[in-house]
Amino acid sequence: MGVYDYKNFDTADSKVLFTDAMAITLYSYHNLDNGFATGYQHNGFGLGLPATLVSALIGGTDSQGVIPGIPWNPDSEKAALDAVQKAGWTPITATQLGYDGKVDARGTFFGEKAGYTSAQVEILGKYDAQGHLSEIGIAFRGTSGPRESQISDSIGDVINDLLAAFGPKDYAKNYVGEAFGNLLGDVAAFAQANGLSGKDVLVSGHSLGGLAVNSLADLSRDKWAGFYQDSNYIAYASPTQSSTDKVLNVGYENDPVYRALDGSSFNLASVGVHDAAKVSATDNIVSFNDHYASTAWNVLPFSILNIPTWISHLPTAYGDGMNRVIESKFYDLTSKDSTIIVANLSDPARANTWVQDLNRNAETHKGSTFIIGSDGNDLIQGGRGNDYLEGRDGNDTFREGGGYNILLGGKGDNVLDMQQSVQNFDFANDGAGNLYIRDVNGGVSITRDIGSIVSKEPGFLWGLFKDDVTHSVTAEGLKADSNLTQYASTVKGGAGTDTLTAHAGGDWLFGLDGNDHLLGSNGNDVFVGGAGNDVLESGGGVDTFLFSGAFGQDRVVGYQASDKLVFLGVQGVTPDNDYRAHATAVGHDTVLTFGGDSVTLVGVGLDSLSSSGVVIA
Repeated sequence: MGVYDYKNFDTADSKVLFTDAMAITLYSYHNLDNGFATGYQHNGFGLGLPATLVSALIGGTDSQGVIPGIPWNPDSEKAALDAVQKAGWTPITATQLGYDGKVDARGTFFGEKAGYTSAQVEILGKYDAQGHLSEIGIAFRGTSGPRESQISDSIGDVINDLLAAFGPKDYAKNYVGEAFGNLLGDVAAFAQANGLSGKDVLVSGHSLGGLAVNSLADLSRDKWAGFYQDSNYIAYASPTQSSTDKVLNVGYENDPVYRALDGSSFNLASVGVHDAAKVSATDNIVSFNDHYASTAWNVLPFSILNIPTWISHLPTAYGDGMNRVIESKFYDLTSKDSTIIVANLSDPARANTWVQDLNRNAETHKGSTFIIGSDGNDLIQGGRGNDYLEGRDGNDTFREGGGYNILLGGKGDNVLDMQQSVQNFDFANDGAGNLYIRDVNGGVSITRDIGSIVSKEPGFLWGLFKDDVTHSVTAEGLKADSNLTQYASTVKGGAGTDTLTAHAGGDWLFGLDGNDHLLGSNGNDVFVGGAGNDVLESGGGVDTFLFSGAFGQDRVVGYQASDKLVFLGVQGVTPDNDYRAHATAVGHDTVLTFGGDSVTLVGVGLDSLSSSGVVIA
């Protein structure tokens, strides 16, 4: 399961489809927003905004602006073509299609009918090793135009946008048929001549181009002899949503254009916060950019009429941020309605801004929160709930506010800022690269690739003031100068089948790989079976049974109502899940199932479980 999973494709095929759709969508803009994207990254959206806008207009040595003829601009057209060809796609020409409509020097096709002539689309092909056409891509461009006709084409597109919102009836639905009716007929004929069917066609687009994707899906059964009815449709930042179930609509929650219309109808919510869930749409992916993070910028009403909010709409931010979602180690744990925060801060803002779930201008977020960093040096902060924090590259600093969490530092020199004394936590090292941290409330964080921990310890004036103390994470414990904070008592297994027995005082038992038997004491033990089919046997006390990842088919013996079952980072969980969605009575036992993994509570009736004793993060 993943946020971009589509139709009946498995996750791997859905990822390929999504990546292809993004590649051809970005190509449809021919790097037109390159200058703004580069200027924003360097200068930001605050005091650096004037420099960002100058870069957007005229570009620079590292970017192309929208004004043509500036001699020091790089060849962005070549860069755009190189990128889409690297992704495996090659433009298909009008000559190949036998098409006699308007095409420019880049090979972009333009709208055919009066009133639609500013519409633009790219037709591309994928070829196998023998040079045979294996797939066709159709990528509709959003509101804009080529550099040489940017203003006039944008005005034409804006008129199309307004007509889609305000009428005439079914304008949005019929948009593609009016703009590209002949071209799409020629594409269908070309595909069939090369032995392809509609299933071999991928349709994508951004903004007004996303509207075109939804339009083609709506028309696919009744036009072009039904050729496109089984095609694949992925739309980015589309203001409309198809009335069919064929389209995956993807967008940032804080993009004012995304889902602006209710289906294809305008209502007053369209000009303000329009965050109602849609069946075909992702709902809670946030672009954590300078605008979203700033209190000052958010004083103005959030609205499609508020121009600064459109920073979340740029194609480049979609390409970079959305692709990081698909690359995330947490991708398989997400679903269409997951709350996903993507770090898209500028370089100046990244240095002092914590990436976190602000839940701004949106419906209340539910379930666990996924925060995905950039490849720079990020500040990433979880909340009081259950969080999945991923730093990627760079030297990242993390904070978490309690609950049950997984922190993946990624490459670089990464730090966890505890904001409390280390005396308030238990630390356990499983010997396999993971550091477990338990707080005074019983919340557990699993961390990886964290090199240092910063705590606040009593300092000046008998502890009235607190000092930040940096501890290195070592195999022996947390080292701060000559001081060592030892790890909790642990018993560890290996790759094979192990029998582990806890000491009397309460231990962490790590089975790791293999089919292990973990025997607890009468103390308060933590059982982490790991991979394999394990037996976890309580010896009394108040125990925690922690299941993470693909944990196998485990059995718990001696479970009591005072114990806690924790499922952290397991498959098949949606934001509104509770344990009852996973629990089944089997004879005298209760079985909790997550994807292909399960836990059997031996001799425990279903009525013995309660929400306070089961954590699903």
